[in-house]
Amino acid sequence: MIRLRNLFSSFHLGLVLIAAFMIALFSYLIASHYHRRFDLSEGRIYSLAPQTLQVLKTLESEPIGIFAFFREDEPSKSLLEDLLKEYAYRHPKLRYEFYDPDRLPAKAKQHQVEAYETIVIEVKGKREKTKQATEEALTNLLAKFVRNDKLTVAFTTGHGEPSLGEMKEKSGYGLFRQGLLDSNYEVREAVLSRGGVPKEADVLILGGTRVDLVAAEIEVIRKYLEGGGSVLVFMDPVDPGEGDNLEQFLLTYGVQLEDNVIVDKLSKLFGADYLIPFVTEYKPHVITQGFRLASFFPVARSVRKAPQIATGDEVTELALTGAGSWAETDLKELENGKAEFNEKADPIGPLPLAVAVRREGSKSRLAVFGDSDFVSNGYLNLSGNKDLAFNTVAWLAADELAISIRPRARKTTPLYLKEMDQEFLLLVPVL
Repeated sequence: MIRLRNLFSSFHLGLVLIAAFMIALFSYLIASHYHRRFDLSEGRIYSLAPQTLQVLKTLESEPIGIFAFFREDEPSKSLLEDLLKEYAYRHPKLRYEFYDPDRLPAKAKQHQVEAYETIVIEVKGKREKTKQATEEALTNLLAKFVRNDKLTVAFTTGHGEPSLGEMKEKSGYGLFRQGLLDSNYEVREAVLSRGGVPKEADVLILGGTRVDLVAAEIEVIRKYLEGGGSVLVFMDPVDPGEGDNLEQFLLTYGVQLEDNVIVDKLSKLFGADYLIPFVTEYKPHVITQGFRLASFFPVARSVRKAPQIATGDEVTELALTGAGSWAETDLKELENGKAEFNEKADPIGPLPLAVAVRREGSKSRLAVFGDSDFVSNGYLNLSGNKDLAFNTVAWLAADELAISIRPRARKTTPLYLKEMDQEFLLLVPVL
């Protein structure tokens, strides 16, 4: 009886082991064919941005080839490979290869590569190149294969605007222009009083005008907007000099420009001047969706939603300063270097710095910022300035694929220990 019981127990154990082996085997076979990646990191630093996923989905039926020409000992190669693995995981028809131009010069010649660290993307028989190994650069290149035509941005000239060709001058718009070109936009200049707005212009930018526009120029802009165009205005405080034609025109679209200069003494904590307010609060909008970066506006005026707007118009205040800021209305005292809060005359923060308008029943869009220097060479790459500017241009051009992608930062979580905890951690390893 005991031997029979032992035999039964052994047989039962054998069945359990066989069942466990079969479960492990089938689990391995399933996992080898169907795998799923999970990003549990704070801020999802190992995941692709929603814009990238949208572009890859649009190209899901197209084979994509990415060829990176890096030397074997190049430190940035491993980071790019990690990024491309994520692209390949999200797009089953995407393949990538790494080539060393010194060891495989024929491959470099085949893909017309003349410099190290060049990335080549081939889709639909077309080829694009970049030397920037970032998600933003790769996704913008892929977006080029989605668009059938290039979009055009036109900058007004003749009113003292910053130079588009100047790259080294702090006040120039050279970096802004180059960023638009890298995002596959055509960039033109427009003289409103002579040729009007180019017919192919998808967005018209009035950046840092130093004199007011005349009535005829305002009429040109009005007709352009009524025809479905989009306009972006960067308007500094105090400027334009005499006259308020542009201010009155913007008021008809529900945008009110205030005669003040925003003072934010908390900017001193960031090493900036108190006339450079920083923004960390953004209202819900396509432009600011998921936007968590601070942006800085050197010498800015407040721009708010007008008390009266046309029925059906969508007017949104995009960016607001902190609660410790105020709008200085005594500009003469400010010129003398004095900035004291006047409870009766100076509005207290939060104060809006930018407004976006979408007119009902029309394709026209309008965005107005109370500063023109935040996109200049000296400030464009500061914190979130670049992203905010390019997101705005993309929204105005109805080009959702060009929304800027900011690299995700690794957050640190400091650990504060009491004195007793510190002694404990010191004694336990030692003893």
